[in-house]
Amino acid sequence: MKYIIMGATSILSGIMLFGMTWIAAAIYTTRGGQYGQFADALSAIGYFPIFISILLVITGICFFVMAFNKHLEDE
Repeated sequence: MKYIIMGATSILSGIMLFGMTWIAAAIYTTRGGQYGQFADALSAIGYFPIFISILLVITGICFFVMAFNKHLEDE
């Protein structure tokens, strides 16, 4: 059960971080007065949060796989 909770928390954290990074880049783009330069805004914010969010989602999936394997072993 703890693997499922850890996996769900990790996946939700990764999704929230990914979404907030994109929202921040969109706000940054509109504040500059220059529309259509989303990639520049994303590079100004940085790619590190996106990397961390992808890592969190992959970790969450691994926890779900571990929980599924443990469930199969118990039966």
